[in-house]
Amino acid sequence: MKYRVFFHQGDELTLKTKVVRDEAWVDGRGLHVKGHDEFFIPCEDLVAVELFRLYGLGRVIDVKHRHGRLYLSVTRFMIGQFALINFLKTGKLLEELTGAVKLNQAQPLTD
Repeated sequence: MKYRVFFHQGDELTLKTKVVRDEAWVDGRGLHVKGHDEFFIPCEDLVAVELFRLYGLGRVIDVKHRHGRLYLSVTRFMIGQFALINFLKTGKLLEELTGAVKLNQAQPLTD
């Protein structure tokens, strides 16, 4: 399932952080983000995912991967830098990402 999301790649997320709107989805290969800044994080690069509440305003997913950190949340709508977060779909995206991380951790390392 594809989700309309906002995201930020970096070490921290605050209310003043500029975020980008795009689409994201998880499949058997990893996390895809499509739009202006298109990128892909393979399952084997996903380290951990965690849900937190940004200043008590809405759910945000913190995705830790081998090359840094990504914050994302599913939106209902977004005008400029103001976003209304979709609480339930953000939880659903978290479940899909958690499944990808667990799948990665279950696979034995091969060198």
